[in-house]
Amino acid sequence: MMMGKRIRHLCIITHRLADVDAYCSAYALSSLFKRHARDITIVFPAGLNAIATKVMQHIPLDVTPLIIDEVRDGSGANGNDVNSGSIISERDVEYIVDVLNQYDKDDLILIVDTNNPVMLAGISEGVARSKARKVVIDHHPIAVEASMLGIDEMRVDVNASSACEMVYRLFKEMRRRLSRDVATALLLGVLTDTQNLAIARCSTISMVADICRFTSLEECRSIIAVERDYSERVARLKAAQRCRLYRVKVGNAVGVDSNSNSNSNSNQSLIIIAVSKVGSHHASAAKALIDLGADLSIVVSSEGSIAKASLRSTQSFYARTRLHLGTDILARISSAGGGHPTAASIALEMDEEGLIRSILQLIKERLGRLDPL
Repeated sequence: MMMGKRIRHLCIITHRLADVDAYCSAYALSSLFKRHARDITIVFPAGLNAIATKVMQHIPLDVTPLIIDEVRDGSGANGNDVNSGSIISERDVEYIVDVLNQYDKDDLILIVDTNNPVMLAGISEGVARSKARKVVIDHHPIAVEASMLGIDEMRVDVNASSACEMVYRLFKEMRRRLSRDVATALLLGVLTDTQNLAIARCSTISMVADICRFTSLEECRSIIAVERDYSERVARLKAAQRCRLYRVKVGNAVGVDSNSNSNSNSNQSLIIIAVSKVGSHHASAAKALIDLGADLSIVVSSEGSIAKASLRSTQSFYARTRLHLGTDILARISSAGGGHPTAASIALEMDEEGLIRSILQLIKERLGRLDPL
């Protein structure tokens, strides 16, 4: 594998706006390779999201992370963000690309929790041109566009709960014992990507039991427990207030008694789709609509000319329709879209209504006519 010889430079890169799974995977990998690499660089394109930032405060990296700030104007002024790491301004994308271009076959690039070059915030060309060995570690279906990166090895399992589960397997493969901090990081990544184990497979539960020998499940849950701020609560409520509802009949539900009355049969074969717009917190708003009773939710927001959408569905919806929100819907709209069977997102240059129409059209093609409620 990648550990055939000593590594000179190691660069670990996550997707833009790294979430807990991405950050914790990078954290664990930096620990795993510490004794094998002369130096380690960790790049977070566009920084970290709010919960990952909180996690970083609990288990900080022992190397300075490089953060590509897409918002700054390229003034070149370095400062400290809430993560106590160096901020790299937008023009310093070129700096990181130059660093990667200096790598050779004695160096290694690990691309973590990232299935598409578009998620690398401008440094994909540097990765593609680099002569370093390149390995992808992920649990998402890999986009066709990833071939341009010149990947040497794919460590991908779409049945894994998280990138952290994939990293855990590396620890086992390399016969490395988990430290408390690494175990905490791996467990945090699994918890956030399985909705606190609500959608975890039996194999993941077995892994969690092993990890819990080195850390505390209760402590990990307390770290990622975040009280929603005012703006997020407003966004969730407005998503419900502005909601458009559709229903679609997907056939008789499994296990329904053929002798039961037609109304009962009909109710169990109907899917409820909720569509809404918010100004921010679209992912949280999409989850809120599922909690309210939708089988599938679509919540869109915009930032300038960029439209963003978060899709969420219940496990029951996926079981009944086999409609994968990442590969069957958003990845078909753009290479910038993708995700999991029951959670996916996209961001691209398009107006909000155009994005909603595109999503609904693909749903119609698979499920049939959508009737307004």
